[in-house]
Amino acid sequence: MRDERINERYEIIKPIGGGGMADVYLAHDIILDRKVAVKVLKSQFSRDDEFIRRFRREAQAATSLSHPNVVNIYDVGEEKDLYYIVMEYVEGLTLKDYINQRGKINVHEAVAFMEQIASAVSHAHENHIIHRDLKPHNILISQDGQAKVTDFGIARAISEATITHTNSVLGSVHYLSPEQARGGNVTYQSDIYSLGIVMYEMLMGEVPFQGDTAVSVAIKHLQTPLPLLKERDPSLLQSVENVVLKATAKDPSVRFLSADELLEDLHTVFSSYRASEKRFELPQPSEDATKAMPVIKDEQVDDENKTFIHDQKTKVSNEPKNDPPKKKKKGVKYWLIAIILSILFLFGALYVAFALIPSWLHVDDVTIPDDLVGIEAEEAAEQLRELNLEVEEEWRYDDEIEEGLVLSHNPRAGATVKEGTRITLYVSEGVEPKEMTDVVGHSLERAERELEEFEDIEIEFRETSDYDDDTVLSQSPDAGDLIIPHETVVTLVVSERPTYIMDNLSGMTRDEVANTIGSNALLDLNFEDEHHPTIEEGKVISQDPQRGTEIRERTDVTVVFSLGPEPEEEPEEEPISVNVPFRVELDGNDNGDETFRVQISVMDMMNSEPRMIIDRDIRETERFELPMTVAPGESGYLLLYINEEQYEASPYEYTYEELKQYQ
Repeated sequence: MRDERINERYEIIKPIGGGGMADVYLAHDIILDRKVAVKVLKSQFSRDDEFIRRFRREAQAATSLSHPNVVNIYDVGEEKDLYYIVMEYVEGLTLKDYINQRGKINVHEAVAFMEQIASAVSHAHENHIIHRDLKPHNILISQDGQAKVTDFGIARAISEATITHTNSVLGSVHYLSPEQARGGNVTYQSDIYSLGIVMYEMLMGEVPFQGDTAVSVAIKHLQTPLPLLKERDPSLLQSVENVVLKATAKDPSVRFLSADELLEDLHTVFSSYRASEKRFELPQPSEDATKAMPVIKDEQVDDENKTFIHDQKTKVSNEPKNDPPKKKKKGVKYWLIAIILSILFLFGALYVAFALIPSWLHVDDVTIPDDLVGIEAEEAAEQLRELNLEVEEEWRYDDEIEEGLVLSHNPRAGATVKEGTRITLYVSEGVEPKEMTDVVGHSLERAERELEEFEDIEIEFRETSDYDDDTVLSQSPDAGDLIIPHETVVTLVVSERPTYIMDNLSGMTRDEVANTIGSNALLDLNFEDEHHPTIEEGKVISQDPQRGTEIRERTDVTVVFSLGPEPEEEPEEEPISVNVPFRVELDGNDNGDETFRVQISVMDMMNSEPRMIIDRDIRETERFELPMTVAPGESGYLLLYINEEQYEASPYEYTYEELKQYQ
């Protein structure tokens, strides 16, 4: 059917499995754009009204189931004599393939799988459906480790507690319950037997009963005790073996009463109070228990792992094949003595039966008290022992009932039982511990969401620059510790980036500033200086950032110190122009008879080269006024020549400061 399309919706991709009645294909649902599994009735059965009826019944039964561990049914249809069911596609392995790959499964994983499978079967039983063909081939393990039960192909919706078959028993021989092999009534306990065999195979890596033919395997289910698991694996907990032993009891009444009871037992197999549990002892079967087993012929079996069909019309003959040798006739005397002895024996037996035995066997009836639930287990046990009843305690976790109080009991309150009856008290072990969640490395917000079931969470902050703000650095209790949430105080150590509130540095000296903030790892100090008219030299004028600023990252801090007031500036001086008095004295010419030629030149800021100012003859000492312009910080010069020879004292220098006196 590859590349075909069913109902213009389901495009067949490839075959992925099948059984004796139908083939299974991987298909693509075009409308919902998803992968689905399509189970199609085989063509040779499409005209067989009985098979079609059974096929439709499978769909109707399965569609009533809605459970995370049951393969969902999406659609049922018929097209051109093609009968099909569209189911959830589970990507993964069958449990059979899973076991074949691993040899055997770790006990914790096996119990976890069985809890899921038992939960699915319990849901089916609540909907009055018996699977009747439970085996690893019909259990899928998804890639995320979830177990899903499929193929309710031979399940029947029922409204009563049992199903009676008139013609055949269907099942897989290695997982067949004794009552199915015998052709008797099939009840919910039949599924429980198959679950026990599946659990055995998970733990041991193989089925408990092997044989050359399917018939020989079926007979072992009827007659042979289940091999003890602990003899093959002494490390296995007795509580785990007891689950398998009780589930696979030959007598259905000895097995778990329901899948729920099996599930409850699985929940507690690793509990500490079951560590010293004794082996579950099965009652010894009577000698006649299997004498009426119908004959099962090899030709009635398709395959050991497929359908085992038993025709109950097969007759069982207990007649011997050869006639026994004739016996010698006995005489009258012999028969007379035998009759007399028989009469005496009969009268004796009647006397014993009606007079003595009732008094010997009489056991008083007692009523189970109705006030046991909610009281201390010891008190409840004492009340029951006072009624001459035996007491057995089974402890279970409970989120609401306090530890040590009775949750329920079996038989229930008001039931009438015989003295000596064993009463089971189900006692609260308190809230089931759970593993502490790992929140280290998470943000505080995320950690609080993940720990919302905890009532008391304490938070401690620790400064560090290595992590972002509000990162969980450590936790108590540690991840993986077993705790009870509402009784546990959780402490989280959370990162906090270092924070510094900027000090007021105003008026401090350099040393004081260095002592105050110089060692802070968040701050890089920078000093600057400037004049200030009022702040004393060496004291802080200003700072950046300002005081009170919250600093969380590495920051440059600039501090400005005072150099004191700025010095007063003297007024800027201008160049000056003055008349410089200059006296020329003539020595040795007292009578004035001799004439001297006098030449005077000036060099100043106006005359970079000497400029002649005076050039004349004189007979006596004279005083001259010579103009000169000089800039601040500079000098002017007078050059004197007498009779065209430079006077030995010339030139005469006049500084700016000296000339200021002539202003």
